[in-house]
Amino acid sequence: MDSLDLRVCREFFRDRTGPLLQSDFRKSYRSIARKLRVDEVTVRNRIKRVQQSGFLKGWQLIVNPGLLGVRFAQLWFDVRPPSAKDDLIRKLSLMHGVLAISDSYGSSLALVMMYEGEISAKKEFELIASMSNAQSLVRANIPFPGCAIELTHSDWRIIKALQTDPRQSYSVISRKVGMSQKTVKRRLQRMIEEKALFVIPSWNPKALDGAIIADLVVFYANPGSKADLDQRIASQFDELLISSRLSDIEHGFFNLMISNISKAKEILAWVNEQPGVGKAFIELVQDRIEVYESLNEPVDKKLTESSTSIGHRDIKAHPQRVSQRTRP
Repeated sequence: MDSLDLRVCREFFRDRTGPLLQSDFRKSYRSIARKLRVDEVTVRNRIKRVQQSGFLKGWQLIVNPGLLGVRFAQLWFDVRPPSAKDDLIRKLSLMHGVLAISDSYGSSLALVMMYEGEISAKKEFELIASMSNAQSLVRANIPFPGCAIELTHSDWRIIKALQTDPRQSYSVISRKVGMSQKTVKRRLQRMIEEKALFVIPSWNPKALDGAIIADLVVFYANPGSKADLDQRIASQFDELLISSRLSDIEHGFFNLMISNISKAKEILAWVNEQPGVGKAFIELVQDRIEVYESLNEPVDKKLTESSTSIGHRDIKAHPQRVSQRTRP
């Protein structure tokens, strides 16, 4: 992967609104080409090459957790002994609510989890700490933008059709849901603008040639240092930055693509010298196990609830018609 590949990947993945989240996930190759000052064919070919390498496997749709009645959190911990990592990863991938597991070099693991409330989350986190024999477990909530939109049954049908392939064409979506392309485009654009939908790239770090994925996590010494510190870090490592999560008041998350391990040590040393840093660490990701099937359940539940709601509204609006339909 050369420097242009990295630049294309950064623009294709990067979105300042969240952790590897794309809000404008229908962005065109043309818009990326304009920003990088190259032609559209070059961008298209570079993305195709990254896909063929196996690094970029596809995209996963993420519904704003506020619409599903759930929350997301990220956990970092060490596995003791490190030789138990493979078996633990297998067990964690079977746990309800686990969405992604980042396997870093050494004894470190990171999880992205979905949970409904603090009581259930506490039990699950305690179980993970016990299973891993971790001496400490670092947790950070993953905040999402507020979303006040009320989704209809048609919206949920579109979401269901998009879950595993968010960038498919409007014509394909139209055939799946039985709506016109114009209606699909209008409804989808509304959901994107209202921050109801995002996508996250599905990738395989093991297939990355000539670069390493590095997750830099910074906890602030005090809330007052956050804004200036975030800006300094993002500016210092702009050429390496794929995405950032800066909306949490307690920590910042910076996803970087670096060339070697020495660069990671250099980055961490610079960060720890900055005023306002309470604690910082960097993880070199060697594998990523994605189990997004847990997202299907809350979406299916909303789809069923919206269908039932339509039936109730139909009964209230046309009681005689419904009575005639159900009469033997």
